[in-house]
Amino acid sequence: MSHHRGLPTGRLRALVTSHASGALVAQVWQAATSFVLQVVAAHVLGAKGLGLVSLCLGTIVLVTAVTSGFVGDSLTVLDRADSRVRGGLQWWALVLGTAGPALAAAVLWGTGSLDAAEAGLFLLAAALFAVEEVGRRLLMASLRFWRLVVVDSVALATAVAALVVFGLAGTITLGSFLGAVALGQATGLLTVAAMLAPSERWGAPVRGGAVRDVASFGVWRGAQVAVNPGVFTAFRLLVVAVAGAAALGHLEAARILVAPALLMVQGLGSYLLASYGRDRSLALTALVTRARRGSAALVLGALGVGLLIWLAAPLVGPWVTGDGFTVPLLAVAGWACYAAAIASMQPFVSLAAARGRQRAMLGVRLLDAAVSLVALVAWLLADLPTAATPFVLALGPVAAGLVTRFVVLTPMLRTEQSVTTSAPAVHAPAQPREAAHHAR
Repeated sequence: MSHHRGLPTGRLRALVTSHASGALVAQVWQAATSFVLQVVAAHVLGAKGLGLVSLCLGTIVLVTAVTSGFVGDSLTVLDRADSRVRGGLQWWALVLGTAGPALAAAVLWGTGSLDAAEAGLFLLAAALFAVEEVGRRLLMASLRFWRLVVVDSVALATAVAALVVFGLAGTITLGSFLGAVALGQATGLLTVAAMLAPSERWGAPVRGGAVRDVASFGVWRGAQVAVNPGVFTAFRLLVVAVAGAAALGHLEAARILVAPALLMVQGLGSYLLASYGRDRSLALTALVTRARRGSAALVLGALGVGLLIWLAAPLVGPWVTGDGFTVPLLAVAGWACYAAAIASMQPFVSLAAARGRQRAMLGVRLLDAAVSLVALVAWLLADLPTAATPFVLALGPVAAGLVTRFVVLTPMLRTEQSVTTSAPAVHAPAQPREAAHHAR
């Protein structure tokens, strides 16, 4: 018998094909597709082009995050089989999927980051991205996570193929890059439509839809998930405005190198949130102790991975940038410290959210954003090294972690302890001397 040797084939197959594995792989693969596009931009367009492409992709992520949190979380929780609910979902998907990209395109054009033609292509790419994300969320709600890998692969392959065609026809520009992204998202959207179950493909009349019901749930989620990409979009706009697109390109190349540390922290953070939700019956004191240990372990892990990346950067950097420019080691170290700052905050924020403090956590995330951006503006206006700006961004997560720990969780601990100590003691009935003797 060989069942004792390693994991049985059936269990291994079940593990690989499980919903949890599919969700993890889909999350990592979606991030990987974005990094692939940025690496292509670094090789083809140089530091300035990478900076502008990262600004555009980051803004698309912001617009898509709002749509995903607002509409995607609503369709996951609410009864989307109800025609009124579905009508409300479709109304908000249409509004957010067009208004958000249009506003973002206007801002990028107004600030001079894009010309009129590039802004139009950006609008098309962002709108397709947002609509495709709604379809992806339908697949998630149906627990079809592995199909997301297929969708993202098709979108990436189409975009890269389009860039190859554009390159053979002439020089690749920022506009052709945005056009390739739009084509990729269009084929991804068609793939989503083909993979959805028939019960998910029907439309509902928008008139009379539960627009307010969807908004009452979705507005909080849309605001929460928009904070982090909003900070990065503001960060990129500020760097481009003060130091130029080439400076942003150097920072983005360093961030691409440190991506493994950032993904590790994000992935383990998602696990911690699920574990706190599973163990909500445990005493808060025990969970806070677990969060403290988890925070320390995550920080050490992020710094360890960051140190290895920093040491390898002179060798690995040219794989990302080509021969056009070099990755600044100061920025690599800065992003590693930023990952460690996120790690210090993540367990405590996840615990507070699992204990029902979502609105408080929105306030904490807004504080995180405010501290980071105010410090960033002061740093840039003081004409200090742009390569060190990731260190400045790390101030926000550190502040957010401290506030969550000592302002949100500590009062909850005191309340729990006071309830425990004020509960009447239950005394056991007195035992006869002989019975007590035998009990000992």
